[in-house]
Amino acid sequence: MLRTRGNQAAEPKEVMHTFVDLFMAGQWDDFGQVIAADCVLHYPGGAEVVGLDAMKAGWKVFYGALADLKITLIAEVTEGDMLVEFMTMEARYTGDHMGREVVDTPVRYNQVEVVRIVGGKIVEWWVEMDRLWMSQQLGFQFEPE
Repeated sequence: MLRTRGNQAAEPKEVMHTFVDLFMAGQWDDFGQVIAADCVLHYPGGAEVVGLDAMKAGWKVFYGALADLKITLIAEVTEGDMLVEFMTMEARYTGDHMGREVVDTPVRYNQVEVVRIVGGKIVEWWVEMDRLWMSQQLGFQFEPE
């Protein structure tokens, strides 16, 4: 567990910054330092992923398609054990997207994450990303029904 100032648990921003550093360095086996084993990840549409191992498996599929990923933290707000982050993700996409193969296409999209941190670890996580904008950059055109 991360510690600061004697025996106090790490601040929420420090926990998230450590996660981003581990993520960008590809040190996925070290995520347990900052994510609880039974963490619940809430995705749009009510989908939930329970547990660190399940989260890592899902991330490997999605982020495996993103080469040269760059995460830029734009804003952070903390309130008690909650942290809200607004970030921009930039990468080159190569892989399946909505059943269509995409090859080496640059994407840039925004993402908002809310995490609840207890005892220096993320125990609950909500994610919202601009999937429409990303899909349009990958060449998908959507028409209203």
